Amino acid sequence: MRRTTVALVAAALVAGGLGWTVAGPPAASGCDTAEEELVPVLAAEPVLAAHLTGAVERSRHGGCLADDPFPYAGRFYESGGDYAAFYARAAVQEGWRPFTAAQRTCYTKIVGGVTAFLSVAAHEVDGVRGYGIDIAATHEPPPEDGGLLC
Repeated sequence: MRRTTVALVAAALVAGGLGWTVAGPPAASGCDTAEEELVPVLAAEPVLAAHLTGAVERSRHGGCLADDPFPYAGRFYESGGDYAAFYARAAVQEGWRPFTAAQRTCYTKIVGGVTAFLSVAAHEVDGVRGYGIDIAATHEPPPEDGGLLC
């Protein structure tokens, strides 16, 4: 349920263009100051800019979840390629460690002094097929299974 909520929120942000941009996080986010400061740190992670050859970046998003104020940043790429294999290599090269959650593998590392989780999943936004790559973080001890963050 929570993973579905994250996917729906991310898709809504991508589709509606309501996500974080270069100007900064939305004014009405669920973040406290420390979490707001993490959004651009997460957005600057090099792995977000890595993409399959031929993939086209369609949007960037970020902010905090309203119900669970975890800061996040991500991108949506239009592509039909094997993104999972690509990011399995790219994430490890950038220092991310594989982390097996209940239903899938994501990656984790310390970013900005907190535990962050990287996930990649197929998405379709406004009829455009591709994948989203997202990083979410927490100041609190993360759930053992990654929970909502993975």
